Amino acid sequence: MRSTWIKVAAPVGIAALVATALAVASLLVRDAVIGVPQTAPVVAAPRDAEVAMDGGAEAPPLDDAGAPDASWRYRRGRLMLPPEDEDYVCRRPAIEIPRSEGCDDGRPYPHCRWYLPDPEGDEYEIWRNTIDDHRWARPGLVSLVLTAAAEYRRRWPGEHLTIGDLDAPGPRHQTHDRGVDVDLYLTEAMIARNEGGGRYPDNYEHRSRREVRSLRARVMDLARILATCADGQIRIYYNDPDLIRPFRAWFEERGYESSVGRPMRMHNDLHRFHFHLTIPEEMEPLPTGR
Repeated sequence: MRSTWIKVAAPVGIAALVATALAVASLLVRDAVIGVPQTAPVVAAPRDAEVAMDGGAEAPPLDDAGAPDASWRYRRGRLMLPPEDEDYVCRRPAIEIPRSEGCDDGRPYPHCRWYLPDPEGDEYEIWRNTIDDHRWARPGLVSLVLTAAAEYRRRWPGEHLTIGDLDAPGPRHQTHDRGVDVDLYLTEAMIARNEGGGRYPDNYEHRSRREVRSLRARVMDLARILATCADGQIRIYYNDPDLIRPFRAWFEERGYESSVGRPMRMHNDLHRFHFHLTIPEEMEPLPTGR
């Protein structure tokens, strides 16, 4: 009986071993062809860039291919993340600001206006369509945007704010005629890009969720800088409901109140690629070293 069992079982066992070996060999050949490593490297997920904006309920995916035009947001191959603190520094840069003659006589706007100076380095940029005549505004507004540009650059090394039209009465704007309005751009971080010629491509298309969250973190940080340095006296037009809601919540938690309307709200479609910022007429200039 025992010899009969061995005669039957031995061939079956040998056949099973051969089948297993063939299956393993097939898998190894497949992996060699498609280039899949047998042991994948373990990649640690970076800190979530947007925990404060959506509660952090969903962890971002590890994949983050980015985009060629977004290479400036990377340092040593890692996506730059927002600073952890909210200790905003509202210090106007100690630079010379041209002023109209009425300022020397103590006269009010529009006799007294400040001029947005040329940047001395990469502190900020002037929007490509902003002409010299559109770089004048009330002293309070010019001082605020210079302060915000300096603080944004401090918190995001290697990046900068782009400043557009201030006073610009005429066909290009229905407002911008009282010295309290300005257009502000983070050209790669906002929902859309203005490429000129009526082209406004989606800036978040084909980007990973984690990269979009990091881009929104930059826009949120700029809004918070403006609100902090203006003591809440701002109104921003910007068409991103995923940012408007958390910004309003942050604004209210800090006890800010704006005399010029809700601190951030939707407006026409052009406000997908820039902030339209409005401040009160009576806002005083921020001092240097504040």
